[in-house]
Amino acid sequence: MSYQTYMAPSEKSARPSTEPSAGVSRVAAPPIFSDSFWKRFQQGVESFPLPVICLSRDGYIQEISHTARRMLGYRTEDAIDRYFFTHVHGYNLPRVMRDLAHMVNAHTRHTSWLLRLQTKQRRCQWFRVDAVNRLKSPEQCIVLRLRSV
Repeated sequence: MSYQTYMAPSEKSARPSTEPSAGVSRVAAPPIFSDSFWKRFQQGVESFPLPVICLSRDGYIQEISHTARRMLGYRTEDAIDRYFFTHVHGYNLPRVMRDLAHMVNAHTRHTSWLLRLQTKQRRCQWFRVDAVNRLKSPEQCIVLRLRSV
């Protein structure tokens, strides 16, 4: 997994410097999903404690955790539309479709969005969504992690 670099704000120098990298520490950002996450993930998504949605390469929801169901306003026994794109607000739809197509065709490993998803009550709610391409792994899915904004 590739790591992004970021500047640690607590390590910035108080004095200005002529060198662009002086006083700034570049450290590897932690992975979005740790190894322990994938071990628990393989045991089953249904009982997974984090809000996670697994998508097929066609955009259909393969599995959804109970936490993600609750965030979207669905109970365990409620039927949920299996086509993920019906839950995405129309304004966000082109970008999400484009990025997921890149994940399937160009094997992009990670992307994230700030987007509106439609809940059971037909209201839109903002979420921060991190998507990780696991199509070449045993899970063979794209994993979406939802976070409320």
